[in-house]
Amino acid sequence: MNDFTQLMFFISPALLVAISVYIVLYKMLKNDEAQRNFILQKTSRQATTGMRLQAYERLILFMERISPASLVLRTHQQNISNQDFHVLLLSIVREEFEHNLSQQLYISNDAWETIKAAKESIIMHINESATKINAENSSLELARLIVESYASDGKSDLVSVAINMLKNEAKKIF
Repeated sequence: MNDFTQLMFFISPALLVAISVYIVLYKMLKNDEAQRNFILQKTSRQATTGMRLQAYERLILFMERISPASLVLRTHQQNISNQDFHVLLLSIVREEFEHNLSQQLYISNDAWETIKAAKESIIMHINESATKINAENSSLELARLIVESYASDGKSDLVSVAINMLKNEAKKIF
């Protein structure tokens, strides 16, 4: 038993040193890994901030472009039938939406749902206005009805709500 005690007396300090070195190295490696992760996240955040801001800009521009006053002003052609103008307006709204689909990656789900609701509201409004106009009327009459009734219906609030939501989210980035 005496030999065992002496052996333990000599080995125990070495064992304590080995355990201490292991603990210190383990903590150093963990700290180093945490620091690398922090730097990686910071770099990644800086890179995506620009893309997120661009997404907010593009989606605000999308909402402005499909608002009926802007849409009608930009697309109206004199020598076009009501039906063709109606189809043209709907295709432009859908194309604009599809062009900006990938931007949903950078915004909140609530903001994206609001944008979709505003787009659908505009499509419904264009369709409703088209049903109120006779086929013989000029496309100018349809354009006038779309703009006037949209402003008076209060549906323009959905576009404003979406734009304001996007602006507020963009402000949170800073």
